[in-house]
Amino acid sequence: MNKTVLLLSILFCLIVTVSARLEMVAEICRHGSRVPQRDTFGTKYSNGLGMPTPSGLRQHYLLGIELRRRYMKGYPNVHQLVDPVFDLNEAHVRSTQTARTVQSVYSQLLGLFPVGIADELEPELADVAIPLIKLPNLDSVVDSLGSEAIKAGMQPVSVRNFHRDVDRFLAFGDCPYMSNDFIRRSEDPEVWKELDEQFRPIIFNQIAQAFGLNSNDLKFMNILDRLEALYTEEFEGKLTRFDFTEEEWKIVRSMQVPHLLNHLSPTSSQIMAIRHLNPIRELMRSRMGRDFNETLAGDFNNAKLLILSSHAYQMSHIINALAAENLELDHIDFASTLIFELHRKDSSGCETSTSESCFSVKIFYNDLQLKLPSCRNIDCTFKEFLRHLNNLDVTEDAMHELCFSEDLLTGYGEVTNLD
Repeated sequence: MNKTVLLLSILFCLIVTVSARLEMVAEICRHGSRVPQRDTFGTKYSNGLGMPTPSGLRQHYLLGIELRRRYMKGYPNVHQLVDPVFDLNEAHVRSTQTARTVQSVYSQLLGLFPVGIADELEPELADVAIPLIKLPNLDSVVDSLGSEAIKAGMQPVSVRNFHRDVDRFLAFGDCPYMSNDFIRRSEDPEVWKELDEQFRPIIFNQIAQAFGLNSNDLKFMNILDRLEALYTEEFEGKLTRFDFTEEEWKIVRSMQVPHLLNHLSPTSSQIMAIRHLNPIRELMRSRMGRDFNETLAGDFNNAKLLILSSHAYQMSHIINALAAENLELDHIDFASTLIFELHRKDSSGCETSTSESCFSVKIFYNDLQLKLPSCRNIDCTFKEFLRHLNNLDVTEDAMHELCFSEDLLTGYGEVTNLD
């Protein structure tokens, strides 16, 4: 009897288990390891303050190779999502205007889109495809290129970016409410009092010694630059300022996310999050063949792959809004990723259907698949994913109303990139 029940259970699982076809991927990533903004403790870095280190560029190059393995046609994966030759209608890439996020995503794209397969130059155009400025060594350069338009068949990929004051997607553009909140909170000691009292007794003295300071010189509200210097030096194997114990280093790492989150009020934090999440949601609707908000996602050209190169600051607010049940976040490492996958049920009833019931969403933070509280299982149905976004305290309409509820403060400070 037990064997019969077991057999029936297995058969039932085989019947109801439905594979899924990947329709779209959106990746939000933090830049790779980078040079500290100011104090480098005598270490010389060739790429300039705040810029990616060779290790950081390698991180993103390898990340691109892994995304190629997972999602590109012609590689050993089940998804076969995008063509290996870059197509503007398949992939849309955005970055903040900060140089380190631009360099990081270019490195990732070099790993993602393979060299050696770009369109070749037609032989009859070899004497035409030259600049107007004279090249003394033109013949030798052309001979070395052969039929390759660019050496090694590299593929230039468009990376779009806008100044943070006008970027409505990845930054503070057109939202004086959020910008002012950031400025006010960044300069108000009362906002930081609780965190200061939490960490000062257990780690401020050690951090002060690392920088040759008195602990009274440190305040939690402006300690992030020093923390980021320590994070870089530890990653690069050059942390010689102070010999932190293992427990002390855990505390130093755990200071990052609370600092990032505390720059915005809960309302502004959700505005920052939905400015990222809502366009991703609308691109999903576009890929499903449903009506979508063209203001939010029209620029994406119904892309199958959306890559957003950003900072730990933005990611901290997005992850906080997702409120995953299986993630306690206190630190976002270099080159961390947040990946959203839209899947279509691979069944006869869903093959061409635009019904929301035919779609599911998987969300990954690095290698951890996130379990959202609104989702019954770790794979969210699309309706459950929508429910989670709709349950956030700030709606799309409320965001627009709040953003323009006050004028931008002037002469009071400025919004800065925090990591």
